[in-house]
Amino acid sequence: MKMEPYENKTLTLQDFLQIDQECLQRMEDWQKESAAWNFIHKVIALNGTARSIVTKSEDENEDLQDHTDDNAVHILDVLCFVLHRCDNFLQQEIILKMSMCQFAVPLLLPDVDGPGCTFMLWGMRDIVKRWRPQSLAETKGFTQAHLVQISMPTFSFVRLGESKLSKSTILNQVLSPAQHTYEFFVHNNMEGADVTREISEGLTEISWYFPAGKGNSDIFSEPAAFANLHGNMEDNLMQFAFLTQISSAVFIFVENIDQPIYDFLSQYKNSKTTFVIIVKANSKIDKSTNLNNVTVLQFKSKTSEAIITKKIRATAVDFIKKECNFLKLEDMAEIASKLGISVDENGIECQNAKADAEAIAEEIKDVAQYKKTTMKLQGNLWKNLAKLEKEMCQMKKQGDKNGEHYKVELQNQRVENRTQQYQCEMPNGISKFIDSIKKRNHTENHYFLKWLRFYLDLSAMNNLSALQTEYKQMTSSHSMTQLSELDQKISDSSLGIEHFLRELGQFYEAEHFMLKEENAKKRKFAQLPTYAADLLLRGFPLELIDGDASNIPLQWLQDVLHELDNKTGKCCRMGVITVLGVQSTGKSTLLNTMFGLQFPVSSGRCTRGAFMTLMKVRENFQGELGCEFILVIDTEGLRAPELTSLENSNEHDNELATLARIRGEFARFAGVKKKKFSKKVAGVKNGRRRQKRAPASEKGAPASKTGAGVKNETPAPFREFFAISRISREIREFFGEAKRRKFAHHYGSSHPYKEYRTIYPNWDILPDPNIEASDYWKYVLKEFNEHFAEEYEARPGEYPKEWNTITKAQAEKCLNTAFGMK
Repeated sequence: MKMEPYENKTLTLQDFLQIDQECLQRMEDWQKESAAWNFIHKVIALNGTARSIVTKSEDENEDLQDHTDDNAVHILDVLCFVLHRCDNFLQQEIILKMSMCQFAVPLLLPDVDGPGCTFMLWGMRDIVKRWRPQSLAETKGFTQAHLVQISMPTFSFVRLGESKLSKSTILNQVLSPAQHTYEFFVHNNMEGADVTREISEGLTEISWYFPAGKGNSDIFSEPAAFANLHGNMEDNLMQFAFLTQISSAVFIFVENIDQPIYDFLSQYKNSKTTFVIIVKANSKIDKSTNLNNVTVLQFKSKTSEAIITKKIRATAVDFIKKECNFLKLEDMAEIASKLGISVDENGIECQNAKADAEAIAEEIKDVAQYKKTTMKLQGNLWKNLAKLEKEMCQMKKQGDKNGEHYKVELQNQRVENRTQQYQCEMPNGISKFIDSIKKRNHTENHYFLKWLRFYLDLSAMNNLSALQTEYKQMTSSHSMTQLSELDQKISDSSLGIEHFLRELGQFYEAEHFMLKEENAKKRKFAQLPTYAADLLLRGFPLELIDGDASNIPLQWLQDVLHELDNKTGKCCRMGVITVLGVQSTGKSTLLNTMFGLQFPVSSGRCTRGAFMTLMKVRENFQGELGCEFILVIDTEGLRAPELTSLENSNEHDNELATLARIRGEFARFAGVKKKKFSKKVAGVKNGRRRQKRAPASEKGAPASKTGAGVKNETPAPFREFFAISRISREIREFFGEAKRRKFAHHYGSSHPYKEYRTIYPNWDILPDPNIEASDYWKYVLKEFNEHFAEEYEARPGEYPKEWNTITKAQAEKCLNTAFGMK
């Protein structure tokens, strides 16, 4: 399990999230020699074959007979090895992705240098589950919560000595529907699991069942957890003792029942847990015992696994009905500590960060009221300022007023708004946030932001749940006033780290506006862009466009990016990827899954805006990509049903989509498979047509791409196309004039054709791939191919040889036909 070049260092999340040449290869073609590398890369990519550890042989022609078990490694050994080499944040990412792959995840991770183990609470803290209990089956509602805070019964499966039954195989069947068995837990018949375990003895895995509200199709009517101890429980007494305290029932697989087994279990006679002994034997066995908490399930040797599975399920259902020993994972951590089991969250840095995050979160009783009192600058003052700045550009309400006088009037109002912002005292919550992000080292800072996001998501879930239920129940009989008020409540009840950073940006901009450079020494918030740049480099998203106010904090972003450039030694060239789509279509989930990003998801918030985050390009790949970073822009809140009745909702959506899209080299659209919403998405994207100054998207964002969306739990892949006729016409007009091109938007000024490189410095036009290119397009490409490549420092484009036969006369005829010229 070689880990070059990280043999002697702790692995971090950033080590695996950099863009390199291997990202362009198909996963099945990418096989490193190390089983550990294969596992990490595949599981982070949500590849279902991650637990298949076949590696590339040094001699590809080596005979299969030459392979020996001496070179084989158990997949659970790989898992334990990897987790011990990772820091807590990479562990958390791996466990989250394992859960998304429907793999059982580590509950107790055995130490490599002793008999102890670690309870992986932090590793599971990012997991969020959604399910539909029977009580919500009729209303089609659902319940969503952080896994670590869900109270449920736990059923543990252990082995004492040897057993003819495969414990893990039976457990997989218990959790799977009748039609198909899923491999939640690793079992002996799996590839990579038929060799001796070396370091994973005592590993305890856990998986969960969550009902879908489908009546008889649900295996269990309520959530339930299932733990699986790998190895003989007599050799792992610490793990077994823990399981006896957290389980509603412990199922013990044995070869035969004798008095020593009863003597062993008598040590736990005061336990509230019931022990269910499972034995497969034809001969009569001694079931007599004075232990009240022991039950025996005996099966004949020829009994099928299906019958055994059915009986175990029925037994578990009975315990669920009795509501025996329902616990949260957070409760289990306390039990683990009392037993001498270490807990991954109990480190000093993690606990210090948690305490500071709690100090902020405990002040949030009502989210809407908290935002009104703590985040005043991004409220009406910021929204009014946005309207003033737009009016200064558009002059829509000038009427009969003198243009210059009207502009001065608007400027005075703008100064007044900024003055009011500047005079606001910084609230305690914002002050605590600044203190927390500036005083910490990298690790503790990361912990703080993760903890704060956890608590804010928790507040959002609690506040939004009732409002969204009320929204769903609202019918057409309700007045638009009521609907609008509820929309506003939902919007006001959204709270995330982005709101804290937005408030910092407004404090910074107000101070910068009032004091300017000549009073730089008096500025208190001059270091804020430095902190924001640090967060960007660590992978946390930063708000690019405030969708509520439909405005961009230009000075704040400019100085943040300036600090980013300084911190990277002026090596900060960026490629841009933009993702557009309606609310709740899985855009953020897709980005987080593909690139390991940290856009907020699954919290039910209805934040509107565009957020950007950075991905680093590995040094050996920067020359080929032409940049050091990839900037990913994610849009939030477009066409959100809960926000549609807010003032200027459609206008804000169009502005957001238009501005976000023109910044991207690559645009991906995602939506839901409903005609009503599809039309609305098309309307948003067609807002692009109103960008008169740019006849084509900067750096050639493709006008047509395939997207996939997810609505709640149900994937809904679909295809949408952006109408490009207007763009194509503007491009042809631009090239059509022989010498010069006039633009009304530039106050009648003319631009020589040869100067297009300075007018549109990043212009790169991609034709619609769904139609046949005209002779005009073919002629333009072949004639100017080398020139374009030289101007934009790119490789010349490839085109069919027959295009060389197209003459200028044919191209002009095509162009004249297109414009109806004579």
